[in-house]
Amino acid sequence: MTVTTLIIIDDHKIIRDALRALMGNTDGMSVIGEASDGRAGVELVLEKKPDVVLMDMGLPLLNGMEATRQLRERGYRRGIVMISMHAERHLVRGTREAGADAYVLKEYAFDQLPLAIAAASRREAYFSPQLGELDGDVAGLTGSLTPREREVLQMLAEGSTAKQISFALQLSSKTVDVHRANLHRKLMAGTLADLTRIALREGIAQL
Repeated sequence: MTVTTLIIIDDHKIIRDALRALMGNTDGMSVIGEASDGRAGVELVLEKKPDVVLMDMGLPLLNGMEATRQLRERGYRRGIVMISMHAERHLVRGTREAGADAYVLKEYAFDQLPLAIAAASRREAYFSPQLGELDGDVAGLTGSLTPREREVLQMLAEGSTAKQISFALQLSSKTVDVHRANLHRKLMAGTLADLTRIALREGIAQL
């Protein structure tokens, strides 16, 4: 029997344990690694090269959409399944554009994941049927942001200082300031609290 290897990336251990148990009871599936944040997850996937990645959208340090984008940019060409509580159409489309093969709503995950994994392993699309059609979607407020601006926005919203952002992303402090100014301008946000509210609403950050 052909075995599909999986890596689970989710910041909640109880979810990782539940997914590991589910996959353990599914013929032909094998979990070969876990990570609890987006940055560690990207490095683990590139190291172990699983057939399919199960990726939570709301990850700390680097959210699922940006982790997916980085995996594709760094050459990972196998399946990615996004698991999310968010059903907003622009988030689903943005995840698809970032490179995910499948998008499964968390409340239906245990029933739909085997189907999504099977599709993603063939690099075919799968979306929770409850999402409906994606045609005619409109971009969310953050649709005009660059990938780097979204990374900075997430870190700001989750409480990182400019110095911490500079160190984590290997950017100069001046460049971080430029990104922050661009965020305030593009999102029409006057304060850090405004940026945080937008990031939480758009699924970019979590507290």
